[in-house]
Amino acid sequence: MADMKTKYLGLTLKNPVVVAASSLTATPTGVKKAADAGAGAVVLKSLFEEQLRADIQSVGGSAGESHPEADAYLAEMGMHAGSGEYLKLIREAKAAADIPVIASVNCIGGPWWTEFAEQVGKSGADALELNIAFLSTSPDETASSLEDRVVQIVRTARAASGLPVSVKLGSQYTNLLNLASRLSSAGAGGLVLFNRFFRMDIDLSTLGLMAGPVHSKPEDYHESLRWISLLFGRVPCDLAAGTGVHDYASALKVILAGARAVQVCSVVYQKGYGVIREILTGMETWLDQRKAAGLDDIRGKLSRFTSRSPADYERLQYIKALTGIY
Repeated sequence: MADMKTKYLGLTLKNPVVVAASSLTATPTGVKKAADAGAGAVVLKSLFEEQLRADIQSVGGSAGESHPEADAYLAEMGMHAGSGEYLKLIREAKAAADIPVIASVNCIGGPWWTEFAEQVGKSGADALELNIAFLSTSPDETASSLEDRVVQIVRTARAASGLPVSVKLGSQYTNLLNLASRLSSAGAGGLVLFNRFFRMDIDLSTLGLMAGPVHSKPEDYHESLRWISLLFGRVPCDLAAGTGVHDYASALKVILAGARAVQVCSVVYQKGYGVIREILTGMETWLDQRKAAGLDDIRGKLSRFTSRSPADYERLQYIKALTGIY
């Protein structure tokens, strides 16, 4: 049988399938279900930065810039998943499962979670994933200033936590290769490509806002595939696919492009935890059929870095698609 082990963020995973931050990993029971189903690691449900700010305010601290709507919502929640509860979740998840547990913070760059990052480092978490999801609504904020904020978040979290840090990014950056290089220099050990941001919709019957589609679709892995193939071998970060992996085929494709891990979420909601074993079995069968000793034999084999025709990863395919030349 092929060796399914992989190295990610300095951790040895028994396989590359990681259950992504979600309500699937919001409890020790959920973490145990993921581990029992065969997952190589889990990322705990994200703690939102606004929750940390509300937690600080509740004890008389100062939170600086305010987001009133988020604060009101979180106050109504009663801080159900505040920082203290989250640290407890880390400890209980570690006790419930024998696989790496990665904490997650959904952050926008405020100063109040620095101390929390330090507490995460002491809580037993194996690594920290920064789910960076701020949205600029000011025409005066430049692309470079946005990227500076992202880099500073990573630098601060890495120093405060002392843990390996991965960064879950959106795809809408001017030059992702440059940003990835800067993040590596700031201390990021891994990049998760890509974040699935909240999709907005409008309810025509109420003329109000509503959520758009929540789950990814099988075809959504293509953007991750493209950028993993472009980044592999060019930045010293471990790469993980973060959306659209629904079966063994898409998992193998992103590994061929250069990924060390694949995060699954929507497909587990849709099919249950048993799909993790289906994905792993499919990967093992494919590797065995090709007499591959393990994942290291195929990782990055179809990346731009290893290609004799790097133009295939750039405009050439776009030109072919539009002109019908294939």
